[in-house]
Amino acid sequence: MQKMARNRIKVTREDATGFDKVVRPVRDRSDYTTLKPDALEAFEKKRRPSIQPQSAHETTTETDSRESENRTPLHQEAQKGEDMPLQEPVVQLADAEPGMKADSSAQPDMKTDAAETVDLRLPPRGRPKNVKSISLRLRVLKRHVEPLSKLEAAGVELGNVFRTAYHGMSDVHFEARYIPQVSEPSGPARLSHYIRPTVEIEVINAIESQVRGGKSASRASLLLGQVEPKWFSNLDNAIKEFSK
Repeated sequence: MQKMARNRIKVTREDATGFDKVVRPVRDRSDYTTLKPDALEAFEKKRRPSIQPQSAHETTTETDSRESENRTPLHQEAQKGEDMPLQEPVVQLADAEPGMKADSSAQPDMKTDAAETVDLRLPPRGRPKNVKSISLRLRVLKRHVEPLSKLEAAGVELGNVFRTAYHGMSDVHFEARYIPQVSEPSGPARLSHYIRPTVEIEVINAIESQVRGGKSASRASLLLGQVEPKWFSNLDNAIKEFSK
């Protein structure tokens, strides 16, 4: 195939874009001048206040008036009564009779009370150092689950049942001998009552020495055997009481 030669674009009229012309400023730079001296002089006259000379008589009068103003009433009273005897000031109280002087010793010194501070003192704790508090979980037996469930279904709060059973026990006192826990099966863990009695460290050490591997055993497992028999007996009585 033969290639056809392209026809060049022909300009039919003159270029009207103005790209071929040099742009010149409309006006010459010489037309723009700086601020005129007359304008600066007028601005200075407005800014500076007009100062009028004062006569000597006006200056003296102004000085005397300023000195009289600076004099306080105390100075004026001192000049008038230089020969008058000094009198002790009298403070009139609201509830006092006229003519009576105020007793300065009766007024409290507020500055001294505000400035003084004291140390916080707390009473010493009555618990000896050889006593330790241990958390114990009092479980329920499997035979307690059914009656407790009936009480719960009837709207009885089981926490009240557990607290009644525990309050019926005498003060928990641990002896230095190991007693194994009750061998009956346990109920669910949610049916438990937590207490925090105190025990002497010497008693714990003595019980640990009586059990093989007692040093690694939990202290709760070593102590619960002394609490469970009484706890289960009181729990039976509390369940009967709330079931009535």
